[in-house]
Amino acid sequence: MIEIRRLSECTWKEAVGVWNEGFQDYFADVKMDADTFTARMAREGLSPELSIMAFHDGRPAGILLNGIRLIEGKRVAWNGGTAVVPRSRRLGVGRALVEAALGIYRENGVDIATLEAIRQNERAIALYKRMGYVVIDRLGVYRCSGSLEELRDGGGTSYAVRRGMPQDAARLPFYRLTAPWQTHWPSLTGGESLIAFDPEGRAAGYALRRCAFDAEGNLAGITLFQCEADPERSDGEAVMRSLLGEALAPLHQPVKRTAINLPLSNRTAAELLERVGFSLELEQVHMILHCQESPGER
Repeated sequence: MIEIRRLSECTWKEAVGVWNEGFQDYFADVKMDADTFTARMAREGLSPELSIMAFHDGRPAGILLNGIRLIEGKRVAWNGGTAVVPRSRRLGVGRALVEAALGIYRENGVDIATLEAIRQNERAIALYKRMGYVVIDRLGVYRCSGSLEELRDGGGTSYAVRRGMPQDAARLPFYRLTAPWQTHWPSLTGGESLIAFDPEGRAAGYALRRCAFDAEGNLAGITLFQCEADPERSDGEAVMRSLLGEALAPLHQPVKRTAINLPLSNRTAAELLERVGFSLELEQVHMILHCQESPGER
């Protein structure tokens, strides 16, 4: 027997325990302690009232984390991770969790449900497709730990780059509304936007980033969340090159740099990163479901 409970009705110890047990043999290391779990829930807008746990024969069997945001007038939900513990797999726990999550989305008037799944996780992707999700893009996680001196060449065009709050980028008409949840500005607590302006003063592109520092205040890492140019422009590559040069600076310093969930449909940014020394370490699929459609309309 599978029982679904809201995360708010469970203990934090149960939640963290089932998360780590469910992801113990995953394609990437996503295990967390209680403090990291709490911080992630807050940083990424995940809600204990919307998230759920599954119990099989009274024992924790799985977990699914949820958040809901308003984006351009649409209520958008995100599945921030689904895991089933090994002893409870192939018992329908995963399907029960996803069905329960979709019910919560309907109760809360969600228009669009989103998630990401590692490309090799074919079993999970097949389940999401059966539940109505469709793949809209592929996403790449890129990493580099060396210097990036090659980005000192700005491509021969001069752009003024202004730093600001992450939400400043969202005011641009070409802000990528279909970006993955974790790369949207509300997830960038402590982050910043960089907006490039051409010599005529027109906004030409933007990047979103966040820096991490060690206990002594030294730069330890840079995470790039988005890098986009106005699609109406013909100089998009030069714009992105200029933005990357600023977002990933100081370029001479060999710190850990990561670009997370970069849409691979943004070939210009992906190719630029690969050209200057980034490696593609992980590939995911970006999936959505239009919740207000009937099954026959999907």
